[in-house]
Amino acid sequence: MTRPKITLHIFTSMDGKITGSFANAPECKPAAELFKSIGFQENHPASFHFQGWLYGSSTGEEFTNHAKPELREVTAEVTEGDHIINLGKEKYFIAFDRTGKLGWQDNTTSYADVEAHVLEILTEQVTDQYKAFLIKKEIPYLIAGKETIDLELVLEKLSTIYGLDNLLLGGGGVLNWSFLEAGLVDEVSLIVAPAVDGDPQDTALFNSRFTGKPGPIGFTLNSAEVLEGGTLWLRYKPNTI
Repeated sequence: MTRPKITLHIFTSMDGKITGSFANAPECKPAAELFKSIGFQENHPASFHFQGWLYGSSTGEEFTNHAKPELREVTAEVTEGDHIINLGKEKYFIAFDRTGKLGWQDNTTSYADVEAHVLEILTEQVTDQYKAFLIKKEIPYLIAGKETIDLELVLEKLSTIYGLDNLLLGGGGVLNWSFLEAGLVDEVSLIVAPAVDGDPQDTALFNSRFTGKPGPIGFTLNSAEVLEGGTLWLRYKPNTI
């Protein structure tokens, strides 16, 4: 299969949480800045030079401020298959939106002062009304799977249609586990901040809730660095590939 390299690059607490108030601790500032610099800033010496970011719908809702899509009666035929536009952009925000719920206000979004074009990943169950909404917003979409997203098909389309060969996987935990379990994570770049908050509602780095297939997966440590303020940068190769 032709596919991009997938790096799970993410910022966590000491207990492996990727959301929570721990990020407000002053001790987290160096870790947060490192995460953004090497993941999003092209001029950083350790930059991964990602062409796009892969996020689940829960994370996508944070970028849309939890807005609902403006669905209207479809007045023109929505053709079957992919809606391929906005080829050749510098960065893409690739949203895994299985049921079609993200209410984008524009066809671009930004993080860490980096702008990216939105590209939606849908399943066949998504309504024509939602597809028409994306078409009106000039947001491309790829169809991959009937009711669940076929990850391998997604990556093949991203490679062959959009020419992407180097992508950041950034969560949430369900999407991270889905990629890891499928053997589609090439590297884990883990920025560990010296803080915790103890909140049981925080999101874990990995969550098998959607696949329903928990089980042990091992890693090989490629490098470990102790950086400013006690921040750890750990780089692993999953032993699933």
